[in-house]
Amino acid sequence: MEDNLQEETGVWQRLSQTQTYKTWSGYAFENLCLKNLAAIKKALGISGVYSQSSAFYKKGTKTEKGTQIDLLIDRNDQVINLCEIKFYNTEFSLTKDYATALRNKMGVFQASTKTNKQLFWTLITTFGLKHNQHSLGLIQNVLVVDDLFG
Repeated sequence: MEDNLQEETGVWQRLSQTQTYKTWSGYAFENLCLKNLAAIKKALGISGVYSQSSAFYKKGTKTEKGTQIDLLIDRNDQVINLCEIKFYNTEFSLTKDYATALRNKMGVFQASTKTNKQLFWTLITTFGLKHNQHSLGLIQNVLVVDDLFG
């Protein structure tokens, strides 16, 4: 019985390292967040502010960049939270390339929508953000699972 348990644990550990598992986990976490929008708004301290929520997708062309944003919270107080939902098994560390990608996403969104509202990046992740030089001044809010279900 103990050998079977160790064998099953080994299989699970190998499976958890595959791209399929990581993709599924990310998709499941994103859906969990989208189904708990009220908890996200409460954790951000904006439950009393009227807002509309959606995802954003713009297909790229030969001349224009496209982008996808997991969740937008378009608020009546002239702010839009651009939410990046990231399933990660430890604290998420923003790399220089990832920070550049987020800035590019914001630029494409702003140019496409022509919004005059303030744009704030909100990171929703499993275990938080490891703050570094790439996250400073870019990520305004970080929410973790405990913020949504604590």
